[in-house]
Amino acid sequence: MIGQVACRQAEQALQSYVDRALSDDDVAAIERHLAGCQACARCYRLERQIRDGLRKAGDEPCPEALKTRLRNLCAECDCEE
Repeated sequence: MIGQVACRQAEQALQSYVDRALSDDDVAAIERHLAGCQACARCYRLERQIRDGLRKAGDEPCPEALKTRLRNLCAECDCEE
């Protein structure tokens, strides 16, 4: 991926970029692309916001009423394991 990155390549690498799972060279290439492409930069910001929201939601305890409702739904399920 080193060098110029097209939008499609940036989109495909975005999750790995957010996960910090790219090489230093690939990170630099994605960052150059994001600096010059408003559309991909918006996608990146959205990806970060979603992940941050999910991370914060994971910190909240599940209300007991919701746990009970989920258990009841599972008990009513007629699917086979």
